[in-house]
Amino acid sequence: MDSSGACPECGAPAVNGLSCWEQLGLLLAWEFDDPELQAEHFLTVAAYNLQHPAQFTDEALAGLRTAFVDRLDRSVAVQELRRRAARGFDGKTRVLREAAARRPVLRGWTTTIANVYTPERPVGAADRVRAWAAAIRQELD
Repeated sequence: MDSSGACPECGAPAVNGLSCWEQLGLLLAWEFDDPELQAEHFLTVAAYNLQHPAQFTDEALAGLRTAFVDRLDRSVAVQELRRRAARGFDGKTRVLREAAARRPVLRGWTTTIANVYTPERPVGAADRVRAWAAAIRQELD
């Protein structure tokens, strides 16, 4: 987070002092008690990662973007997306850039994790994840 409390990559503001990474962690914890949210796990993680691309190799980002679009536009099953990823990124294939090579660039997304993680309001989180993913999908074009 920068001095304003916003993420230097996705622009999400801090929520109750929590960084966007910490907000993601709490959102993922909600999945334990919310089967509808758990069913959207792929979208949650993909949306977050697409908004934080500096840590990923170009090849990994391209694969993630393709999978994300296939899920949203073509309703490709998550199990199939996992199979594809396993084939493309198994063994020694790196998906993360070396820490020294990461160069975060701020992008002004209309929707971020801060719109999804609402403290004390886990109800409706799956709908918020789907809306977040849809917003990202529109901005990817």
